[in-house]
Amino acid sequence: MHRRKMQKLSLPLLLLSLIFFHSSQSLALPPEVSTPQEVRLYQGSPEEITAFITQRQAEIDKIIETLDRNIDKSADKGASQELQSSTTAVKDLYSGLALQGKSLLKELSRTVSTTLNRPTVEGPPYSVEGFDKIISFQQQTNLLLADCNKKFTLMQNRLASLKDATVSQLSDYAKFLKTNPQNQLPLYEKYGKLLNLQNEYALLQIKKPKLEKQLAELNENKKSAAAWVKEAFAQLKITPEDVDSARKQLEASQTSFKDITEATSSEYQDLNSRIQIYEIQLDDALAQLEANKTNNSPERDGLYVEKERIELILDALKLRLRMINQKRLNFELKALKNNFRLQWLSNYESGAEQKSLTVFVTTWSLEAEQLARRLETTTTAISDVTLARSNLIQKQVTINNKEAAAVTAPLREALGALGRQADKVNENIDKLILALSENDQDLRNARREIEQILDLTRFSISLTERMRTWSAIHLAGLKDKALSVLYYPLFSFGTSTVTLLIIFKIIVLLFLGIFFLRLLRHKIAVLLKEKAGMSGGVINSITTLGYYACLLIGTLIILSTAGLDLSQLSIILGALGVGIGFGLQTITNNFISGIILLTEQTVKVGDLVSIGDDKVGEVIKLAIRATIVRTIEGEEVIIPNSDFISSRVNTWTYSDDWRRLNIPFGVSYDSDPDEIVRLAEAAAREVPITREDFMHPLRIFFEGFGDNSLDFSIRVWCRMTNLKAPSGLKSDYYFALFRKFKEAGVVIPFPQRDLHLQTASPQLTAQLKALIAPDRDNTKIDGNPTLPSTTDTGSRPARKRKNEKMAN
Repeated sequence: MHRRKMQKLSLPLLLLSLIFFHSSQSLALPPEVSTPQEVRLYQGSPEEITAFITQRQAEIDKIIETLDRNIDKSADKGASQELQSSTTAVKDLYSGLALQGKSLLKELSRTVSTTLNRPTVEGPPYSVEGFDKIISFQQQTNLLLADCNKKFTLMQNRLASLKDATVSQLSDYAKFLKTNPQNQLPLYEKYGKLLNLQNEYALLQIKKPKLEKQLAELNENKKSAAAWVKEAFAQLKITPEDVDSARKQLEASQTSFKDITEATSSEYQDLNSRIQIYEIQLDDALAQLEANKTNNSPERDGLYVEKERIELILDALKLRLRMINQKRLNFELKALKNNFRLQWLSNYESGAEQKSLTVFVTTWSLEAEQLARRLETTTTAISDVTLARSNLIQKQVTINNKEAAAVTAPLREALGALGRQADKVNENIDKLILALSENDQDLRNARREIEQILDLTRFSISLTERMRTWSAIHLAGLKDKALSVLYYPLFSFGTSTVTLLIIFKIIVLLFLGIFFLRLLRHKIAVLLKEKAGMSGGVINSITTLGYYACLLIGTLIILSTAGLDLSQLSIILGALGVGIGFGLQTITNNFISGIILLTEQTVKVGDLVSIGDDKVGEVIKLAIRATIVRTIEGEEVIIPNSDFISSRVNTWTYSDDWRRLNIPFGVSYDSDPDEIVRLAEAAAREVPITREDFMHPLRIFFEGFGDNSLDFSIRVWCRMTNLKAPSGLKSDYYFALFRKFKEAGVVIPFPQRDLHLQTASPQLTAQLKALIAPDRDNTKIDGNPTLPSTTDTGSRPARKRKNEKMAN
């Protein structure tokens, strides 16, 4: 507090201190300091460091003596109280520096404390008692090492912060020394603070190598203790007397646990009953407060105080319940440790088989994990109860303030009772914190002991059993975590709760069901084709309808098996109906159309149908929603089933696959019609796809006299077993006709045209004479522009060349 006052010295006070120091015995100016840390305090030989500390101590003692004389003189001269207090604060600062110097000298002469002494144990072989001493030695070494590591970390952090603080303080001191050298009191205060930081930094630097040496020794002790424990465990000699002693300890601890449970049962029940009673009273108090919420009278204040008193009573009762639980836990832990010790000694003494040791390690490893979780719970409880205690202390201060400000005697008495009840709760919290802390330490010790023995036992079993133990421990934890995730409720469906496991089960069962249904569908299709001889379209209709019917029934069975309430199915159907009404008309239409196509079989797999005006394709798949048609160009067209129901469909294979083709052709007028019929019949029969019987005869028709030819047509039947367009089928017949006509010398005519020129210019007439004269000598053309008709009976190329000349 004196230092803060010195930092806030006002200008008049500084002037008074200046006058004071001039009128009293004045101090020399403090020396200039060039470096933040004074290395001579901790570097060099012990004699050099001691000499420097002694020199500095003499300077500090001189400053203290001067300050003492000035304080006495200021009192005689009637100096202000504030100035005297500031001078005393500076003197106290330098007195502390003197004590720091003594601490530096003491630390400099202090030797490193020896670590734990190794216990004297007879062996090998080692007895159980000797093994317990070795284990205790190892635990103490580990605890001491952890404590030293913590100290070293704190020391490193403190050195770093002191280094920054000395740099800042040196800057402040140097600046003040340069700007205000006459203000000696605040100047010596800043100088003293700098020396204080330097001394603390030097003290830590002196301690640091000693602590490092101690850490090195403890690390070596830790390694040697671990090796000693392994050696003692491997050469441990357990006698039947040791097992009997452990059994007696277990029986005694179990009896104690049973006795404490029975002794606290009646108290536990009584506390629960009282809690119920006070909860009813609290509800009544809250109801009364709600009824008087608009009333600000002292009566309402009394009700509020009564409500808080009941709450504190409930807190006290619940704290007593928790203390009973902690007392039971303490005895339970003792029984648990004795039980573990008995099982360990029994397995070790009897030379149990590898399998028994594996079961022992697995069982107690899981128990160690349970202890770790209970330890975490206890640690959290300590933190929560400590926070509750802090809140209660603040509440007690508020209660005391209200009691002091109470205006009526009844309210003051009520607040007093509330304060006394808060004191009782505070006492219970202290007892609970103590019980929690004891159990926390017992849990740590029990867990440490169990894990240490288990680690040693693992190395005594084979690698295979070790791996089996590891998998059993870790997979058990994974199993519990997975089950907690799978059984986590996601949402409710009617009276059923949908979890991730139910969804996963539905997905797996649906996947397996669809897989087996498809496999069964394929097998039935093969069976119907081979045994019943059904067509592909009929087989597809039967298997598709059966597949979707079984899928629907299987889905309902799967949902019921997964645990869903199918009585709520009407909700789904209603929602589905709304969806159909708003946005699923097309899908529903195609679905129903697919069912109609599969039942009526107007279109089947393997049928040839017309797509549009110029494409023909084969139905390769008829599903419940759409039909797939493959055209002769290789295109696979997906057609919604509703198109086959609402539109006209041209199919070539509805009732059978017979189709009659019409192949028109013409011959010259010089040909014999009967010969042409014979040749056409022979050509048609040469085509492999031609089919002929009494129901489907081959016919050659004389269609009439054309402009340039005699017109005939072949009417032939074929089976539509191959996917070809009509033009592709006709091509085979035209090839055959061409070969037959060429062999028989039948002329296939070309179109003939008569050209009549009624008027023409003289130049065009002259050109025509020159072109026609070589071919038509009997043609006469005079100067008259009206010409007789001429008939062009030449070949098609000759006429083309003539037309080109005329055009030119």
